[in-house]
Amino acid sequence: MLTCENISFDIDGQKLFSNINLNLKSQKDLLITGPSGVGKTTLLSILCGIQKPITGKVIYNKIDLYSLTESNVDEFRGKNLGVVFQNFNLINAFTVKQNLEIAANAIGKSSSNLYFELLDRVGLADKSHIKVTNLSIGEKQRLAVARAFVGDPKWVFCDEPTSSLDDKNADIIANLIKDESLRCKASLVLITHDSRIQSLIKFSKILKLGDEL
Repeated sequence: MLTCENISFDIDGQKLFSNINLNLKSQKDLLITGPSGVGKTTLLSILCGIQKPITGKVIYNKIDLYSLTESNVDEFRGKNLGVVFQNFNLINAFTVKQNLEIAANAIGKSSSNLYFELLDRVGLADKSHIKVTNLSIGEKQRLAVARAFVGDPKWVFCDEPTSSLDDKNADIIANLIKDESLRCKASLVLITHDSRIQSLIKFSKILKLGDEL
């Protein structure tokens, strides 16, 4: 269970959002929508333990995330959460396999079989020794998805994962996220304006930011 209690966030004293309350049961999916500038990415960062809210609590199965030390938050995120960032956050000078190795080593996992199986599932098995800088946008997005699932997370967070993709690659990414989430029995929290992904993933809940302002 993921629970948010009275989450608020300000920027330079100006309210971005407030009184965000949410309960998301295990293996249920949440869509976050709303116009630009209402704080969707900020809220996602708060839920992931990346950015602390001004007020409120984020609770995972009775663990109050922001009552932990910073290092313990990082450890919890590594072991339990997978994140697909809008700008990928890949290391361009490293190879596809090295990007997965870094993510896996950070949470104490290390297995060549793990990398091969992940890359095979996302269609990058033949690109494992290619540097990220030489990948297409669609390939980078597939690698970002693979990295998010290295640790078999229980909660997966995606920020506009198909916004820069054509229809073919958007379908590939949406189905990868859906299939990998089902494989891990993970809950999915996703930001998107893309109707293509909304037609492929059935969301249990929809949170529209901006309505509370």
